[in-house]
Amino acid sequence: MVALSLEVEKHEEYQAIWNPYRMDSMLDAHEFKENFICDGYKSRYIEYPIEVSKINRNTELYCLEKSHIGKFVKVAPCAEEHEGKTYLGLFLGDLPLDISVSHNPTTKELNLGYFANPAIFVFELNKIVFGAESWWSVIKTEDELKEITQDDIDNVWYVKALKELATHG
Repeated sequence: MVALSLEVEKHEEYQAIWNPYRMDSMLDAHEFKENFICDGYKSRYIEYPIEVSKINRNTELYCLEKSHIGKFVKVAPCAEEHEGKTYLGLFLGDLPLDISVSHNPTTKELNLGYFANPAIFVFELNKIVFGAESWWSVIKTEDELKEITQDDIDNVWYVKALKELATHG
């Protein structure tokens, strides 16, 4: 293990591997953090026993696309078994995808919450598909009941940005 007093993000070895636009870079950065010890970066896991002075629960359900809740959407799950097929779904809003727990050793406060993601009920599959595992969009007109095409995917702003970075970065 590396023992340094610098903050992990400012460490030159970390800076050399970190690139927020490359998945392999994110995995390398995660591995670096796992093995990094310093005053500014303790274990990313809660080490028990801990003293808790207060429990903060952040269970407020929010939704970035609140106006679309209950609307029909077209959704193309990314999983290979769907072979690029597009389904009709119902947008449910942002639902919990995973839980989060953090502990502040200074204040001794335990913070509980969750990570949310757009959720779509897919009728044909009889299951919820999350936005993070699919391409989806709200159906505004009857003409939009077409499949999501590769052009639709290529024209998403973040896909364009990633392709631009890959080409020129």
